[in-house]
Amino acid sequence: MSAASAVSAVSAARGAQSLPSLVERIVAEHLPGVPVRLALVSLSRDPNPKTVLLALPVPGEAPALAVKVGFTDTARHAVRAEARALLDLEQLDPDRLGATVPQCMQLREEPGLTALVTTAAAGRPMATDYHLWGHTSRCRSVERDFAAAGSWLTGLARIRGDSSPVTAPVGQQLVQRWPDDEVAAKACAACADVEDRLSGLGHRSDGVTHGDFWAGNLLRDPQLVSGVVDWERAHFGADPLWDRVRFALAYTLYLDRHTPRGRAVRGHGGLRAGRPGEPVRYLLRSSGWYAACVADFVAGGLPPRGRTAWREAVLVGLAQIAAESDEPAFARLHVELLAELAP
Repeated sequence: MSAASAVSAVSAARGAQSLPSLVERIVAEHLPGVPVRLALVSLSRDPNPKTVLLALPVPGEAPALAVKVGFTDTARHAVRAEARALLDLEQLDPDRLGATVPQCMQLREEPGLTALVTTAAAGRPMATDYHLWGHTSRCRSVERDFAAAGSWLTGLARIRGDSSPVTAPVGQQLVQRWPDDEVAAKACAACADVEDRLSGLGHRSDGVTHGDFWAGNLLRDPQLVSGVVDWERAHFGADPLWDRVRFALAYTLYLDRHTPRGRAVRGHGGLRAGRPGEPVRYLLRSSGWYAACVADFVAGGLPPRGRTAWREAVLVGLAQIAAESDEPAFARLHVELLAELAP
């Protein structure tokens, strides 16, 4: 997509008439005299839309800048939160995990728009490989994905943040989101029981977490993680375990995406495409190679004496997604899965 067509597409979709001039000024200021082409890499359709454009010098294939733009009050708040997170992380780790974390170059405020300008990493989104035919049906492919993600998270876990702020237990957050709801009440009670068991194993509250760590936010080149984007949900003062759990759940949820309803999912004995969330049920009720991959991956964030508690951690992860997601149907799916699957 050309620079003009990319910006015009975003402007038309969002009614943001000032966006073309803003992008033009950003490119001119940060890449003076450099001819560029723009690539539209994200045009979200969620309730809080954000758009991401990459500026690629011509000639060349590697991006030089990324521009994330928020259009609503909530989206603009998220863009500002990401800018703060990137600056805070750079204070803690000037190397930015070997330059795999974008560097905040500028935060721009315009009428109706907030734009975050960052460096951009080269690499192929892990989600692209995930959706290749047969990728998630092969143990070796899945192990490579988990190994790449786990290696990067091990580096992040070495960074210390502040102590964890006091917040309501995640189970109570479910009841607050769905008051007078039997499913949420059941999920809350189940989550409290599981959290009690996990708390006895030890808990870190001084780590840094990405907060939305899934294959769509990871770039890889060729097997190692070359970039991790979308830091708007980062937490400074959290248990690194939860990035592992979030990755495992997101990876699991779409195992049946390319399988017709009612058909067996290739490579996953006992899993049939059907009800929403069926792969999560399969994960927590099976003991095959895929469950073993997830168990090893999640256990990497648990203390040695609690490495068998990976299923409990996954259940709490369901509650976290249900409490935090701004997509109502997605949140509801996760709270229903927790109420159903928790012992």
